[in-house]
Amino acid sequence: MFPFKNLKITLVLLVLVLVSCSLGKTPELKSNGYVITAEEDGPSEKWAEYLYRHLQKRSKDPKSIILIKGAPKPGPEGFKNIHFEVAFDLKNEYCIEHNSKRLHIRSRSEKTALWLIYELIESISAEDNRFSTPDLPPSIVKFEDGCKDFDFEYREPHFAQNLEIDQSSVFGNNNVETDWGLWGHQLFKVVQDFAKPDMFAMINGQRNPKQLCFSSQELYEGTRDYIIDNYGKGEKEGHKFMIMPNDNNLICSCHLCAEVGNTDKSATPAVADFIRKLAETFPKHQFYTTAYRTTQNAPEYQFAENSGIFFSTINLKKGIALNEDQKETKKFLEDIKKWRLTSMNMYLWDYGANFDDYLTPIPLLNGLQKQLVFFKDHHIKGIFLNGSGYDYMSFDDLKTFVASALMKDTTADVEMLIKKFYKKNYPVSGNLLGNYFINLENSFTAKNKPYNMYGSLREGVKVYLDSQQFVEFYQQLKNIIPKTQNAERQKLEKLYTALSFTRLRLAYINGPNKYGYADKVGSSLKVKPEIDTWISSLKNYVNYSDMSSYKETDGSIAAFIEEWNKIQVAPNYQNYLLDDAIAVLSEKDEGFEKTDLLNDGVPGFATDYHLGWYLNSSKNFKISFSNAQAKKGNKMRLRFLNLPSHNIIPPQKITISGNGKLIKSVSVSNSGENVSTVTINVPFQQYQNIEISFEKKNQAKSIIAVDEIQVLN
Repeated sequence: MFPFKNLKITLVLLVLVLVSCSLGKTPELKSNGYVITAEEDGPSEKWAEYLYRHLQKRSKDPKSIILIKGAPKPGPEGFKNIHFEVAFDLKNEYCIEHNSKRLHIRSRSEKTALWLIYELIESISAEDNRFSTPDLPPSIVKFEDGCKDFDFEYREPHFAQNLEIDQSSVFGNNNVETDWGLWGHQLFKVVQDFAKPDMFAMINGQRNPKQLCFSSQELYEGTRDYIIDNYGKGEKEGHKFMIMPNDNNLICSCHLCAEVGNTDKSATPAVADFIRKLAETFPKHQFYTTAYRTTQNAPEYQFAENSGIFFSTINLKKGIALNEDQKETKKFLEDIKKWRLTSMNMYLWDYGANFDDYLTPIPLLNGLQKQLVFFKDHHIKGIFLNGSGYDYMSFDDLKTFVASALMKDTTADVEMLIKKFYKKNYPVSGNLLGNYFINLENSFTAKNKPYNMYGSLREGVKVYLDSQQFVEFYQQLKNIIPKTQNAERQKLEKLYTALSFTRLRLAYINGPNKYGYADKVGSSLKVKPEIDTWISSLKNYVNYSDMSSYKETDGSIAAFIEEWNKIQVAPNYQNYLLDDAIAVLSEKDEGFEKTDLLNDGVPGFATDYHLGWYLNSSKNFKISFSNAQAKKGNKMRLRFLNLPSHNIIPPQKITISGNGKLIKSVSVSNSGENVSTVTINVPFQQYQNIEISFEKKNQAKSIIAVDEIQVLN
């Protein structure tokens, strides 16, 4: 029998637990109505009125929202008081006091106040169905008692959504369009309007219009006047200005630059001195440069308080946790230690994309979180996450939301954020999209391999993109679109268009294999009919102004489709070497250990060196193969890519040998087009082993990109 005394004790404990849980629970935001009040000062009253107007605009019951100006007064019974305060001397970024009757929000800045208003409106709408917020992201603020600080003071995920009008304010982010008077390499563009010869760098004794001379008094005066004319002296509003050389390795060697300390490897002294002069002239503005390329080395003196650095993370591994055992990370920490002697205003220019393929899904979020934690631990103050900018990227709306949250709180739960985002923004397809992206993130994390931010899809398949999962998701996405409507349907149709690009690339790299674009018939390849369907889907890109390009430079989708059209209308591709092995006798480049690209039957695209081309940078590029199948043909056709901007240049001569004896030596003419084709008659049946040597043109560090070694009649 259960003792009565024990029962009594148990009941008391249960009551205490229930009371404890009740006391620790965040009060509901939902109320009969809302009374908006503010501290009696201009900024507080301004944002209280802003909250009132926007709640009214989104409400089905405007009478349930009351604004009381002046000294706060009690509202109707059952209404919750929302009291707003902008306190510039607040020690934390924001503080919240919340009970069943009153919510008191204090913010240290007006920018944070605006973000908190949108967070609050979204949180109220999640509890109170009288409010509609389809245009707002899910809230990440819990509105519980306590004070919070952001992990980074400068926060910018540089994706298209953050660049939309007013969206950076909604996300609580910075924005290059509104925060900066000059950004990136804009100074070089601005200079063109007032350019004089002495403003440009002295290279090998001559002025070079591709780089600036930062010791030029005329350049300083022109920049000074530009700032005054467009942004004033900063008394009303201070702006940030990025001062950096044009994006190349040219360094001015004029006597003025040499006097301040320029060398043939570093332009830092002249750039730093230029910033010093501007910072002294405009103490209310801020001036930053980058630790990148010719300004990688720190200057030998301290910057002014209104100056700082964006340190590029381009040399760090991407997508994995960072540690000091990695040589790149060790060097990074050594460099930022030196730059800190110059300025404590240390921001990072980070990277969050595959810049050679914006449209293929790439997992960024788990890796970003790990690296943000590392950066915070090393006292980095701000992050500019260079993404696809104004170009569309698959899943960029999700990445904007999650990256924004992580820059405020690096401990946020990424998987929870993904689920929260899709639950609100994709009511029908959210589970499909969320599960796919979570699996993409988790499988990538488990491999613990960095991704190449200028990588090919072949690399992506090895590191993060599971071909089968993608093909299944692509089909499921197509099936679910007709079940959706309005904004959700529009976003899914756009995503499906982008992923049709990935489906075609996946078909391309698989050639006649599973998921490929062709069937192998003897020594020929026959294009599958479904290619038409995928191309038709991709052609919808014309409906989207931000989807004309799939990569950072030279990535025209129209040109990509045209290459597919060439494959479709060409006769069946023939190559007697389809079943033979081709050996590369010279040193192989990383990522090109296998030689299948030389005879996989897939013609290289003239617009992209990632598509079908075998790259080799060795001094003596040589290959060999037997004539087991080649003896059926009597000529050989080779194609070479010509992209000087990437240092990819056709060879100047091809030498063919058989059984160790010279057969033929042929010069390669450069037509100036993207592709040079060479056709050579070769009596293959007379030789058992064939060796081909490619002689490079006299250019340092050039790369040869060769397509199929094609043997035919």
